[in-house]
Amino acid sequence: MRKMLVLLIAVSLGCFLLLFSLLEATDNKENNPESAQNGMLDLSAWDFHDNQVVPLDGMWQFYWNQLLEPGKEQRTAPELMQVPGFWRQLGKDGDFRSKGAATYRLQVKVQPSSLVYGLRISNIRMASEIYVNGEKVGGSGVPALFQSEYAYQNKPYNVYFPVQGDTAEILIYAANYENSQGGIPYPIYFGSAQGIQTSNTNSSILNLTLIVSLLMLGCYQLGIFIIRREERGLLYFGLSCIVIAWSFASNGDRMIVEHFHMPTELYYKIQAVSLYFSFITMVMFIKHMCKGLISRRFTGIVSSIMWAYIAFVLVAPFQWYSDFNILASTVQLGAYLIILGVLLHAYRKGRYGEFTKKSLGLFILALLCYFVGLIDFALYLSSLVLDFKFGYYAILSFCFLSSFIMSYRFSEAYNTIEDMAAKLRQADRQKDEFLLQTSHEFQTPLHGIINLSQNMLETGEELNASHRQNLSLIRDTSRRLSSLVHDILDMEKIKRNELTIHPSAVDVRVTVSLVFDLFRNVIAGKKIRLVNAIPEGLPPVYADENRLKQVIHNLVGNAAKFTQAGSIAISAEMKEDQVVILVEDTGVGIAPSQWETVFQPFEQAHSPYEYGGTGLGLSICRRLLHLMDGEIYIDWSEPDRGTGIAFTLPVAVSSTDTLLESAAANDTSFLAESESPVDLPHQETGCFTLLAVDDESSNLQVLSRLFANEPYIVLWATNGMEALEILRSRTDIDLVLLDVMMPRMSGLEVCREIRKRFSLFELPIVLLTVLHAPSDIATGFKAGANDFIVKPFDASEVRARASTLLQLKKSVNAVMKAELDFLQSQIKPHFLFNALNSIIAICQTDWLRAEQLITHLSNYLRRSFEPRPDSFGVLQDELQLITDYVEIEKVRFDDRLTFLCEIPQEAMKQKILPLTIQPLVENAIRHGVMKKVEGGTVKLTVTLEEDAILVEVWDNGAGMSREQLERLWSQEKTSSKRRGVGLANIHRRLTYYYGETLNVASVEGEWTKVWFRFKI
Repeated sequence: MRKMLVLLIAVSLGCFLLLFSLLEATDNKENNPESAQNGMLDLSAWDFHDNQVVPLDGMWQFYWNQLLEPGKEQRTAPELMQVPGFWRQLGKDGDFRSKGAATYRLQVKVQPSSLVYGLRISNIRMASEIYVNGEKVGGSGVPALFQSEYAYQNKPYNVYFPVQGDTAEILIYAANYENSQGGIPYPIYFGSAQGIQTSNTNSSILNLTLIVSLLMLGCYQLGIFIIRREERGLLYFGLSCIVIAWSFASNGDRMIVEHFHMPTELYYKIQAVSLYFSFITMVMFIKHMCKGLISRRFTGIVSSIMWAYIAFVLVAPFQWYSDFNILASTVQLGAYLIILGVLLHAYRKGRYGEFTKKSLGLFILALLCYFVGLIDFALYLSSLVLDFKFGYYAILSFCFLSSFIMSYRFSEAYNTIEDMAAKLRQADRQKDEFLLQTSHEFQTPLHGIINLSQNMLETGEELNASHRQNLSLIRDTSRRLSSLVHDILDMEKIKRNELTIHPSAVDVRVTVSLVFDLFRNVIAGKKIRLVNAIPEGLPPVYADENRLKQVIHNLVGNAAKFTQAGSIAISAEMKEDQVVILVEDTGVGIAPSQWETVFQPFEQAHSPYEYGGTGLGLSICRRLLHLMDGEIYIDWSEPDRGTGIAFTLPVAVSSTDTLLESAAANDTSFLAESESPVDLPHQETGCFTLLAVDDESSNLQVLSRLFANEPYIVLWATNGMEALEILRSRTDIDLVLLDVMMPRMSGLEVCREIRKRFSLFELPIVLLTVLHAPSDIATGFKAGANDFIVKPFDASEVRARASTLLQLKKSVNAVMKAELDFLQSQIKPHFLFNALNSIIAICQTDWLRAEQLITHLSNYLRRSFEPRPDSFGVLQDELQLITDYVEIEKVRFDDRLTFLCEIPQEAMKQKILPLTIQPLVENAIRHGVMKKVEGGTVKLTVTLEEDAILVEVWDNGAGMSREQLERLWSQEKTSSKRRGVGLANIHRRLTYYYGETLNVASVEGEWTKVWFRFKI
């Protein structure tokens, strides 16, 4: 600090010398002028050509309560009054004079010349007019003997006049009815017009120097406070400097009223408020700087007193509060004196508060300078001293010392921060090493916990619901911890520049689709819709496939965490050579002040206690995208409406042409029948047909050669749309080899589309991909895959897996065919018994009806035992079987059974699975309408739709309760006694052949409806 103190003293002395030199160089006032005596001043020996001015100090003739007529001989004897001076003294008549009107008279002897002379009037309270040799030359306000005729203004002004002869008679009318001190408080300067102008300019420069210095210092302190809001001392010191500058501008030479036109009452309020408000800001500054040294109660009391007086000044007219200004100034000086005494006492006792010993000494010295400056200023205002030079130096010394003390404090704080920063950097390195080692140690036990808990959930049949819930919690918590470990490891790799990327052309739409597949189970408990709005024509981006997936995974994960209901949508567009990808959600949103903060490590926009998380996800995204020449930012966000986070990636070179070639391949039915860029070998005959789907022709070539020696027909497709078209046009596909990462439509999307038509056993699917994380494999199986092969694959492994799935499909088909044949030939014994009893009963009474029943029974038995060349029949045959059955049942139930049928004629020739409608009608009759005493109606409706047929069987029988509906399928599946064509059997066959389900709706006691669809 010693060096800094020496430097401060040197700088301060330099500034003071500069200011002193400026004051002396610009001062054109005479230091030892002649004094006026008995209203006469002889300046005939004075040379006014050197532009010096002379104060007209001394004893002037004074006429109380008289406004003498200019140019006439005065008959009354004058008094003598000191100028500068106040009226507040006893007159000859013994009155205590302060308010009234009077005339000042002075005769000045000069050398006869043609010079134009001038007077500088700083302050004549409160209105004045000046006459020279009988001519009015200037004034301020309207002086008068009566207050009703008087108007006060009291502005500084200059007057100019010639002098004919060797004498200048100066008459000054002065009037005061407001201020407690009337008279001429400051010197009146006389000189040539050029000298008066020079003096006025020099005075203005000096005042402006002090005022501007204080304003600049105050603004500087306030600017620092805006940056460091916790340092309120900067605020109070800055305000003090600004208010003190304003006080100097409105007092003394009163530059503000000389250069700005404003109402006189307003000016005096500004003058008083600035003077006393500066006391409040200074007290607040001292209280903040001297915590623990100055009583808060004392500062509160004096500040309250001054606030109350300022309020009084603002509401009262000038003549009311002018008498109290001296009292308020006395309180102000007394408070400063007490503060100085308290600080000196604390310094002697060794109590320094937040100061050091030296800094407290400097602060006391600064306050002493300020106090001396105020004393000098008060003496100047009271006309006890003729100038304010000493006050200038004192106030500037206070500002310099206070600024130095605060700067020294900041310097000490900065040094402390630097030391702490060095220690924190070391601790941060140690923390990173610890996290890295700990994360590596965590990986093995976490994987063990996840696998063991998952295995227990899958194999623990004896676990109750509570145990399963606890195991699920253990597994999910371990997965989250494992994800955190991976994030920490990625963060450390990025910080150490050890993370490498392998960029290539990546299809954004497919990547988004894969990420959405992973999240469908995560958001299963929320009402969130995942929307993949990536346009199909978007060109691939040049990025690392796995890292791009990680970025999208993190962004979707964040969106899902903060969204309880609504949607998460991902869209993209191309801008020049960049692709802009936008992830939008309808969650809680992010405040604008945190848009940049959330990308910092461990920073979150919302409380981690409410939403969880560590704040690493977005930071890792930014680092990864930076490595891939991209950037990420928040595009928009509104509280409670959602957030849109956008990131950019460069377009892959020559990717557009590749994408167009891939899209053009949709026009072909399959690759073997179209022109191909490579000559892919294939066979024309074989016992099985395989469909290979891959966007890379080299991979198709590998697969074709791999099965070259097998009895398989291999078809090829270069994208998902082409593969689906092949499956629609051909019914002999036995196995699909499907690549996951393909443009426009991913392998998982193709897999789901296939599963809408084919079951797992009807058309097996093998996924081929480089993504082999457990979550990727699980997503593939959930999409409907039968098997999973990781690229690069082994030829023998692919052949073995394909052969196994094909043999399994063959075995399942054989079992389903045998079951269908068994069902077609099955007739319930009780049905035959009831039918024969009905025929016997009506033979004797209605032999024609008996003959019809025998015919119906014969047709029913023939259609049941008739073999079929394939698994399908015609709707017309199924309807005939239903008609035969219903006619037989009508004999048993008479008029209690009504059967209605609505089938369009064009639907009669459509193929349908046998024994799908007749068992439904039989169930409606036996378990529906016949359960009611009055019977009921069964209605069969067949509707032709655009590409499907809707079959509905409705009855108004007994119906079923909600509990019965919930138990319906479990009873069908678990009953070992039922061997007929039940609902479960129909449902299974519909799913196997059509990919459709059997639907049941019912209201207990009212109705039941069973329906299904199948594609034409």
